[in-house]
Amino acid sequence: MKSWQYLAIWLCAAVSRSSTQNCDTKNSSSLHYDSLELFVETSARVYHMEVDQFKNDGSILIGTNKNLQTTNGKITTDLTYFRAVGFTQVNKTNVVIVDRNHHCLKMLNREYSSLEVFAGQCGLAGGYIDGDASVGRLRYPWAVIIDARDPSQLLVTDSHNDALRSVNLKTGFLSTITEYGFSAPVGLTWGDNQLMVVSNHHYVSQVSWTVNNTASSTLIAGSLTHGDTLGESSKAKFTFPFEIEKVRDGKYLVTDAFNKKLKMLDMNEKKIGPVCFKGEQCCTVGSQFPSHVFSVLKVKEKVYVGLDKDIYRIIEPPVMKRLSFSLEYDINCALLADDRSKIMLSRVMKLKLQKIKMLLNPYFALSSTLRPSYNCTNKVLRLFWPTNDVYPADTIQPSTLLNDQLKNKLLQTKAIKAMGVTLSFKSIKAASSLVSSTRFIPARKNTNGEVLLPVFTSPCTDERKRYDAERKICYL
Repeated sequence: MKSWQYLAIWLCAAVSRSSTQNCDTKNSSSLHYDSLELFVETSARVYHMEVDQFKNDGSILIGTNKNLQTTNGKITTDLTYFRAVGFTQVNKTNVVIVDRNHHCLKMLNREYSSLEVFAGQCGLAGGYIDGDASVGRLRYPWAVIIDARDPSQLLVTDSHNDALRSVNLKTGFLSTITEYGFSAPVGLTWGDNQLMVVSNHHYVSQVSWTVNNTASSTLIAGSLTHGDTLGESSKAKFTFPFEIEKVRDGKYLVTDAFNKKLKMLDMNEKKIGPVCFKGEQCCTVGSQFPSHVFSVLKVKEKVYVGLDKDIYRIIEPPVMKRLSFSLEYDINCALLADDRSKIMLSRVMKLKLQKIKMLLNPYFALSSTLRPSYNCTNKVLRLFWPTNDVYPADTIQPSTLLNDQLKNKLLQTKAIKAMGVTLSFKSIKAASSLVSSTRFIPARKNTNGEVLLPVFTSPCTDERKRYDAERKICYL
């Protein structure tokens, strides 16, 4: 082997070592799943999926660019024979289906296998007209969903009119919600009391309503320029995204079709992060699927992903490690045994929460859904504030998740002093009298002089389940 070939091999190894050593383990805006597995093969692109309410046996209802199908992973049954890119189940029996190529919506009755035109003018040229079922027109509609604000209404993405439309479920009356802020709108979902809309021209918007019911759309991730970029939502890029699905509080999966990836939209941190399922030690760019990714559906801990002619399944690990921040204090635990002391301690933790939020900003966000907690054993009081950040179960050292800027911030004298607590106790001085005493208790320091420390807890991915620390399993 020639000397330049040895040099090339050495350089490649050096780059590999460098990239491993510099792996950013503090990447809370990422999601890890177990390995990819094939769920079912289909005959066409899978544009939308829902759990089949009519069969109620765990089957998945699938909308493709050929038909509407139902499958349990072994047998696929065709329910229609037209391009059904979008649909929604309005109840156990009836399904509203988007007939994209004929510019209309149809209603399928599963019990009687009847199919009727519901809204728009099937077979006529597409248009943009508000009105009842006999006159209202759409132009290449894509997705439909029940309006969470008013279940008697459906919301429809009218892709070639760049508009969000509304359809009355009883009359089929078609109206316009808003026609501003979209460019070829396709997928949509409700999450965190907001409507999220994916525009096929590379971005995600959020629709909100004022008190007088006026809707407006705000771009929250991506841009009109395609690409494959992670990071801040305003700078991130997609290439023809199609669907969005909420997976956790403030976190959504977006199908980035032509990059063959899922990406994670983190509304809490305003970032777009990677989704990994191939056992990557460092989830920095995201795992690629075998072909274009069009649809996504979360069912408990499983995520179904619709591709060109397949549906794959990735499974969320049942136990994850949540990053929390902890403070410790030297105190006689017996002083905290009565109800009054517990109420006092709860108030102290709420006050301390705001200070900790300021200290951790902008590196970590405290959870808005999980409450702070405490325990007291062996004369040590421990307080815990959970964050939004969840990591794979095999992540070992929480201290490695803190960058130097945050570490220096937490070591400042002012920050350390602010972590102390003032507690008021009542003790019996004589047989018939109680005496109150107020005491300032500084937070305990570790050998490095740190007081606010990162720690891991192990919650279950499924919030209905509890974690058994001894058996290391989640159970109902």
